[in-house]
Amino acid sequence: MTRPLLLLLALALPALAGGPFDVAAPAPAGLDRAAAQRETRALLEALIRVDTRNPPGNERAAAEVIAAALEGVDGVTVHVLDAGDGRANLIARLAAARPTARPVVVMGHMDTVGVQEDRWTTPPLEPTEKDGYLYGRGAIDDKGMLAAAVVALRALAARRDALARDVVLLATAAEEGGPPVGVDLVLERHRDLLGDPEFALNEGGRVRLRGGRVEVVSIQTTEKVPYNVRLTATGRSGHGSVPLPDNALAALARAAGRLHAWRAPVRLNETTRLFFRGLAQVEADPDVRRAMLEVAGDDAARAAAAADLLSGDPGHAAVLRSAAALTLLQGGIRSNVIPSEGGATFNLRVLPGDDPAALLAAMQAAADEPTVTLALDRPPAAPPAPSPVDSPLFRALADAATTMAPGAVVVPYMSTGATDGAALRAAGIPTYGILPFPLEAEDARRMHGDDERVPVAALGWGAELLYRTLQGVAAR
Repeated sequence: MTRPLLLLLALALPALAGGPFDVAAPAPAGLDRAAAQRETRALLEALIRVDTRNPPGNERAAAEVIAAALEGVDGVTVHVLDAGDGRANLIARLAAARPTARPVVVMGHMDTVGVQEDRWTTPPLEPTEKDGYLYGRGAIDDKGMLAAAVVALRALAARRDALARDVVLLATAAEEGGPPVGVDLVLERHRDLLGDPEFALNEGGRVRLRGGRVEVVSIQTTEKVPYNVRLTATGRSGHGSVPLPDNALAALARAAGRLHAWRAPVRLNETTRLFFRGLAQVEADPDVRRAMLEVAGDDAARAAAAADLLSGDPGHAAVLRSAAALTLLQGGIRSNVIPSEGGATFNLRVLPGDDPAALLAAMQAAADEPTVTLALDRPPAAPPAPSPVDSPLFRALADAATTMAPGAVVVPYMSTGATDGAALRAAGIPTYGILPFPLEAEDARRMHGDDERVPVAALGWGAELLYRTLQGVAAR
């Protein structure tokens, strides 16, 4: 068995004494832990204050904050790439003194989702410390990652004579949707500034904190492919005082209910098999642990029973199969009119290797309404290949994680959500995902939600994880 697989599947070691953000190992050469904590926080606060809610984005203002943080850093060249309408991407390249290997990219996105301000307990665009947490939109998605990456890049710049590769920081626009003015535009018009990277490090994975210790480090190597499935129901229109048997909205409701209950077949790939085997090493419930080990086994009956048990957790269910969630309903013009048409949208997340057209046909059959038709929002496309688990970047990230958290199990991970990493993989750049801050599950769920927050003490931890990873893969 190769060293990476031994690392992935090793039993968890006892956690060291101390708090979850206390690292017993000595600080890596070239990194001042106190300065990394202080600088990451200061830059994150500055970025949170920049309103980059998408739409409209306004990422240029955030790019200028990052550019200012890198101004005058030895060996770093910064390009703010205008994308029009106040939008921009940023590429900052730290030149190794004598490079002998291809560059490594570390990246994050500058835009955020919107907020429902009346649901927050703190001002979402004003960084606020409360009970040991820093609150603000983008704290974990994804301005925190960017702040930590900038701090790591500045620390690496002081040691660029020891680097064998250039380190490229990519800050993108439009990751949270909208026109393709982010990573797609960079790859189309500015790929030369990336310098033919061998691999990239993005968001998408997790550092799971539970019981006061880092328990699992999940490194994203692939992700589901997003589609939207549009349901259209038709029927006779009429006056609300005369109910009609072919009411379009009634047919839509029946179809939507059936599709809500529909489940695609369970399919595992190399990433998800290793993921469940790794999680089994730290799972306390013996039945769940057994299911994690049996779900990818050769015994079909046991694998099916294991999948049923694991599917009781929505997160595990989404990893096991392609899945569709009802997200939009439209219909009607007024309360006393039976409309002739209604619509609904299911957000379909397709496993790499599943056939979107076949899934659509299965959903049409499951809807089982002759007056309701289903259509994909775009033509099916082949997904990019997963990033390998035996690359120098994967190993460097795994080594950094287990040095900082010796009790953690490292597993490859398939994101159920979409990231900019998919575009890089499609362009032939193996890409790995990690959100570098240890988070309890409840805090991770605040991503895109109300009161997004990050533990203050985790900020330096995240900067150190990125620094160790980049140093590990770039040092000569």
